[in-house]
Amino acid sequence: MLTIGNLAMRIARAQFSCNFLACAGYKVIDNNGFATIAEGIKAARKAKADIIVLCSSDDEYATLAPKAWKKLENAKEIFIVAGAPACMEDLQKLGIRNFIHVRCNVLDTLKNLNAQLLKK
Repeated sequence: MLTIGNLAMRIARAQFSCNFLACAGYKVIDNNGFATIAEGIKAARKAKADIIVLCSSDDEYATLAPKAWKKLENAKEIFIVAGAPACMEDLQKLGIRNFIHVRCNVLDTLKNLNAQLLKK
């Protein structure tokens, strides 16, 4: 989990994301939060994470998600935004394709993630 920004929202999103991914048997590494995107990505890479989940507030995703995506673009890790922010369409235009939130189909989303992991 790359938790950053608004404390209440990042905790809620990280908890949701941990449960979402753990139900598929993924090992989840949670944390107390990071001061910067770079710090969070460095920690994820040190842990050899296959998936990096950005956990923050919808308002902060417009700024944080593009920063994280730019650092991860063409990287081997799968990038997920935890939430369905109003800026989702703009993030998708940048190439961000993975979002997990209460309205997504859990089974389809996990199948998609598994397929992405198998391609690695």
